[in-house]
Amino acid sequence: MSDEEILTVVRDRCVSILKVHPSRVTLDARLREDLEADSLDLAELHVAMEDTWGPMPRETLAGVRTIADVLTRARLLAGTPT
Repeated sequence: MSDEEILTVVRDRCVSILKVHPSRVTLDARLREDLEADSLDLAELHVAMEDTWGPMPRETLAGVRTIADVLTRARLLAGTPT
């Protein structure tokens, strides 16, 4: 899976879960501050990523702050080097 495909998946999941316009889902967008994600939203994002890339440890998204952080984790799950 290419980096662009991974970014598209992450962006689509964030748009769906966070109910934000795709233009707001940029690499430097902060999940909580800019996109107003709460802990339930992050749990839903975790499940959505598992649906795409298979089971992952609960702490996979621990400490993520930005979309770039989520993309880094998604690359690892998709087996794409960072």
